[in-house]
Amino acid sequence: MRLALLPICALLAALVAGCSSPAAANGPPEITYGRDICIECNMIISEPRFAAAYRLNGGDAKAFDGIGEMVKHGRRTGDFADVAFAWVHDFDTEDWVLVDDAFFVVGRSIVTPMGHGIVAFATEAAAAEHADRLGGVVMMWKEVKDLPLSDRGLLGHHHEHMTGEESDHMDAEHSDPMDHPEG
Repeated sequence: MRLALLPICALLAALVAGCSSPAAANGPPEITYGRDICIECNMIISEPRFAAAYRLNGGDAKAFDGIGEMVKHGRRTGDFADVAFAWVHDFDTEDWVLVDDAFFVVGRSIVTPMGHGIVAFATEAAAAEHADRLGGVVMMWKEVKDLPLSDRGLLGHHHEHMTGEESDHMDAEHSDPMDHPEG
């Protein structure tokens, strides 16, 4: 009886192995919104339009509640040197977009989970329209990766929560990228 089950088990194992496609191994991770946790800030990932993720060359995937948290984590851990694929959600459609194909809007008036003020779009036209409406700046991924971010968001972004003296000190210490988007 055990010998008779052996070919059936082998066939089932082959079928299961065939179901895990290379596309799934190279695609964005599946996120259970409202339950999965951002690996950088340990907050619940609740809104797809802000979520971001990357997959390392070894296959490990990391998910984030916001683009700024992905940037902070990638720089802090050195992961960016080993990222095979990185994705963001289109703010309007919530579809995944590779970061190199996305257009990012960065602005103080853009409310995001951790206050970084960064959202993404699949098209330049949608990004430009959103930037015009909210007063943001359209950027590409290589620029977004270099933005000065802190635990309080985009530097200069949350000055309204500080006393005047703290805000002045922050301004003197760090230039706000929104004041000089071209440079």
